[in-house]
Amino acid sequence: MKSFFSTFKDSAAELKTVRCLTVTGILVAIFIILDMFSIRIGDFIKVNFAFTALASVGMLFGPVPAMLAALAGDLIGCILGGQAPLPLLSCTAVLEGLLYGVMLYKRSGVKLVTMSVIARVADSAVISLVLNTLVLRYYNFMSSTAEQFYIRCGKIAGELIVFIPLVIIVMPAVASVYGKIFKRKSQI
Repeated sequence: MKSFFSTFKDSAAELKTVRCLTVTGILVAIFIILDMFSIRIGDFIKVNFAFTALASVGMLFGPVPAMLAALAGDLIGCILGGQAPLPLLSCTAVLEGLLYGVMLYKRSGVKLVTMSVIARVADSAVISLVLNTLVLRYYNFMSSTAEQFYIRCGKIAGELIVFIPLVIIVMPAVASVYGKIFKRKSQI
């Protein structure tokens, strides 16, 4: 358990660096832009690739900056999109940042790729399918009909077909580019 809690301590220490703050700010901006260019299907299905920016923050700086980035991205995205921020959806965004930060921070090579896939599947299954569905039902954006739930299950399964190869490509690429830019040994 010590290493789990030390992950949060190390991650929180990253917030003291200018590099963390600037790169996280850029990735939050990318998150917001990718989220704004979502593909909407019906009233409650939205497909986008914004999670890659959030996963990158988690990989590079850990769970604390990733949770803050998720919250900032969600709130700023809601305001720019003309929507009122919904606290429960913001909480699920923070959980998404936590998930990527815990699973990807200080990972490299094959372990990074493996953990990226596991994190994406967990995000889709637990956060998107279970938690976000419950929140959407709570806010009456989705009815309790089985059909809508089955559509959501199909949507999430379909997304995984695209998202898994995406994280396999994007996460090592981000780690490599980050390593080259900051002249550190690449995480790959």
